[in-house]
Amino acid sequence: MAEFIIVAPALLFVCFGILQFVLLYQAKSTLDVAVLEAAREGAVNNGSMQAMRNGLARGLAPVYARQASADGVNSALAKAQTDAANYSVITVLNPTAAAIRDYARPRYYPDTGANYTEIPNDSLMYRDATVASGATSGVNIQDANLLKIHVHYCYNMYVPLVNKVIYYATNVIGSIGTMGILTREPANQDPYGKPQNGDALCKTQLKDGVATGRWPISLDSEAMVRMQSPLRVSALNDSPNPTGER
Repeated sequence: MAEFIIVAPALLFVCFGILQFVLLYQAKSTLDVAVLEAAREGAVNNGSMQAMRNGLARGLAPVYARQASADGVNSALAKAQTDAANYSVITVLNPTAAAIRDYARPRYYPDTGANYTEIPNDSLMYRDATVASGATSGVNIQDANLLKIHVHYCYNMYVPLVNKVIYYATNVIGSIGTMGILTREPANQDPYGKPQNGDALCKTQLKDGVATGRWPISLDSEAMVRMQSPLRVSALNDSPNPTGER
C-alpha cells in the first residue's frame, strides 16, 4: 500500500502525459488537413485571406467537437472560427512579393465596374514558361500561380496538470516547484513567467491560465496548391493576422 501511494501520482501523471501527447498528435494531423483546406479555399477565391481563414476553421472543427449532433457541430465550428481568427497566423510563402511585382497586372471587370491588380491565371499551359524579362523573383508565371501557405496555430491543451507542465517546459518558464506548477505562479516573476522561448501569439498570463485552464502550444503546418483563380493583391490583406498582443 505504501509503495502504491508513492508510485500512484507518478503513474497517473505519465498516463495523463500519454493522453495529452496523443491529443497533440491528433491536433497536428487535423491541422495538416485544415491547412490544405485553407489553401484550396484561397486558390478558388483569388487568394483571399478571409476565405483561407474560413477554410482553416472548417478543417479545425473536429478538434473542438465534443458531441455528435447538429448542435455539437455548430458549436465546434464556432469555436474553431474564433481560434482561427484570434490564435492563428496565415503566411503566404508563394507567390512572393517579388513574384507579385513581376506578374501582377491591373484588370478591369466591366460587370462589376471594379479594377483589381492580379496575377493572370487563364491559359497557363499556353503561356511562356520562361522567366519574364527583368523578373527579380526568378520564377515563371506558372510558378507564380502556386499558392503556398504556412499556418502558425495555438492549440489549447486541456489534460489537467500535464497541460501546464508542457506549457512551462516549451516556454522555458522557471520556478516550477514551490509557488510554481503545483500551486499558482512562479514566485517573483512577471505575469507571463518571463518565458525564455515565449511565443507572442500563444503565450498566456499565468493567472489567466490558472483561471481559465487555457494552456496553448504552437503547431505549424504548410500546404501548396495551384491557383484556380487570379490572385489579387487586395484579397491577400482582407483579414489581418492577429498580433499576439493581449
